[in-house]
Amino acid sequence: MIKKIKSWYNKKLTLIFAPERGGRSFHLTLSYPFILFITLFSAAVLAGGIHITGIYVNYHETTSSHRQLLERKTDYARKTEDALNLLSNIRNLETQLISMLGMESSRNIIENYPLGGPDPDLVIPSEINTLFEISRLEANISELQRETWMQQQSAHEIEGFLKRKMDMLLSTPSIWPVFGYITSGFGNRVHPITGRKEFHRGIDIYNSLGDRAPVRATARGRVILAGWAGAAGQTIVIDHGSGFSTRYMHLSDMLVNQGDQIEQGQIVGYIGRTGRVTGKHLHYEVWYRGQPVNPMRYVRGR
Repeated sequence: MIKKIKSWYNKKLTLIFAPERGGRSFHLTLSYPFILFITLFSAAVLAGGIHITGIYVNYHETTSSHRQLLERKTDYARKTEDALNLLSNIRNLETQLISMLGMESSRNIIENYPLGGPDPDLVIPSEINTLFEISRLEANISELQRETWMQQQSAHEIEGFLKRKMDMLLSTPSIWPVFGYITSGFGNRVHPITGRKEFHRGIDIYNSLGDRAPVRATARGRVILAGWAGAAGQTIVIDHGSGFSTRYMHLSDMLVNQGDQIEQGQIVGYIGRTGRVTGKHLHYEVWYRGQPVNPMRYVRGR
């Protein structure tokens, strides 16, 4: 066996290199052990190269995955910040609504109003280490966005409802047109000039300031008449919508014109004695759906 190994070890391989056209040929003699060494060395280099390439590919994939995770984390942080800003806006809106209603809690707006949302003790991890955590964070963010959107819609519905109610209140006669004393009430009476029985469709209000006493619109609306109206003298008629209108008669001066939009409490003229009257006063009427009603129902405060 040893002799065979020595015989193989001493064997040589000769390579002859000869050019095609003339020239001197040369040969290269290599021993079998050297050939074996070169073969093993080449195989080791090839295996090492493959291994290093694999490491590089894995590193590149890991770096790319890490970069994607960072980008997703940044995106989640932005979405969370947007959701928190949205919640802050909703809180501000609720605060305004509560202040408008004079209530202590938003639960007073709608009884048993359904509320929802993520766990208030939820803590978003500062570093995302697993895909499970990312999936859970995505679910939490989606739930947070859904709940905040629903609450925002509900808040806007409440706001719209309150605005409609406020517009209705401002368009309903509810204040005194002028400070003073009622000299003639709503209903049957004897006319002070003709002496005949008649139905008095409004109330007469006297103020000691006379033609310096301002007359105010008792509700928001639009002027549909501002001018002379026979025995009523200078008259202003305001349409308030929702079936209401008011009339202000015997004015000494008018500060509005037909078509003007009027706010509740706005001065529209001054007390006078124009038309058929016995002295300076304001004749004030409230009409609802084409019929005169007692103005005392709609003068709740001074």
